[in-house]
Amino acid sequence: MLIAIVDDQIADLRVAATFIKKYIAKNFSETAQSVHIETFSNPEEFLRDFVPNSYDLLILDIFMKPLNGIQVAQSVRESDRDVAIIFLTSSEDYILEGYKVFAVGYFLKPLVDNADQFDKIFYYIFPKLCDNQKRLIVRAGGVEVVVPHKNIHYVDIADKHHVCIHLSDKKISTTTTYEEIASALESDSRFVECYHRVIVNMDFIRRMESDNFVLVDGDSVPISKRKSKSAKLKYMAHLISVGSSNTWLL
Repeated sequence: MLIAIVDDQIADLRVAATFIKKYIAKNFSETAQSVHIETFSNPEEFLRDFVPNSYDLLILDIFMKPLNGIQVAQSVRESDRDVAIIFLTSSEDYILEGYKVFAVGYFLKPLVDNADQFDKIFYYIFPKLCDNQKRLIVRAGGVEVVVPHKNIHYVDIADKHHVCIHLSDKKISTTTTYEEIASALESDSRFVECYHRVIVNMDFIRRMESDNFVLVDGDSVPISKRKSKSAKLKYMAHLISVGSSNTWLL
């Protein structure tokens, strides 16, 4: 996992990096070794070095020069729609601007005086970042294929001998068994089995109908009568989780 912190105040930059390292070591010790933090005191230098889809989290100070955090985030979003963004700020006056770049929250400065708020936000965002690190390894065309969980829309059976993994831009037909795939996805709270041998990623559901989920790309995934109650309850819980986080994070 790669995290970047951008703040033109060197002292604040060091404090933010220390806070994150200590928090992860204390609360997520099993993944601490896999987390790498890069720090930048010049926003222009960060944008020169920025590579789309390389970072999992960006922490941007709002009040920077010559570019402020909002401007940096806007530039990032031109090429990277998925990276999580959190703002550092000494004032809440500009927080609503974060909606425009789909930020997930903000840390109030000084961090030492707002540790509870820092803990609350990081407790929410870090497990989701860990989920985004998860990979599914399947066999397709005689070779192993690595598929990030976050890219999977849904999984179903293509025929008696193959499982089909549906992504935004393609489908992968694999000889890996459905049971193996279901077991691998079981620990990821984004996935729910809504029909016999059909698993859907709830992040990609646009709406729920009586007997199917309609996805953001227009695909429709069936909901069986037997699994209807549990699948719908899990989806509603997923919506509440996402909605409540957006309410207090921004």
